[in-house]
Amino acid sequence: MTTPTPQQATDLLAQIDSTQRQARSSDAWPLVIFLIVISAATSIGLFAIGVIADETLQLVVLAACAAWMIPAFVVYFTSALSWSRRSTMLLFTWLPVVAIAFIVGVVADTLAQGSWVTFAAAGLIWLAAPVFALLGLRR
Repeated sequence: MTTPTPQQATDLLAQIDSTQRQARSSDAWPLVIFLIVISAATSIGLFAIGVIADETLQLVVLAACAAWMIPAFVVYFTSALSWSRRSTMLLFTWLPVVAIAFIVGVVADTLAQGSWVTFAAAGLIWLAAPVFALLGLRR
């Protein structure tokens, strides 16, 4: 193995930087779509839980909202060409926000049907989607 010349080293570093930028931009839009679809499905399902009194109908609507998650996962895992540290950190930050808000909303609705906490949790998820999506698009 030979030691690269300073010019070759500079060219290799430029190529690495270009590849990293391309990987980030290729990963950005599938990630944004994924975050928005999952957040919207979760928020709408949680809102439906707060509005609908019949538990069976709540589960049907929640399952219908969850059905939107399957295509989101398929699109993301087939379209995202790379896993960058930034997108992984974004997902691991977004996921607890959505999960905790959803659990708090469901528990609040279980304790008091139509509780404002359920609607606030749905609104938090709804508002978190574009914030995290914009963070995903940031370079």
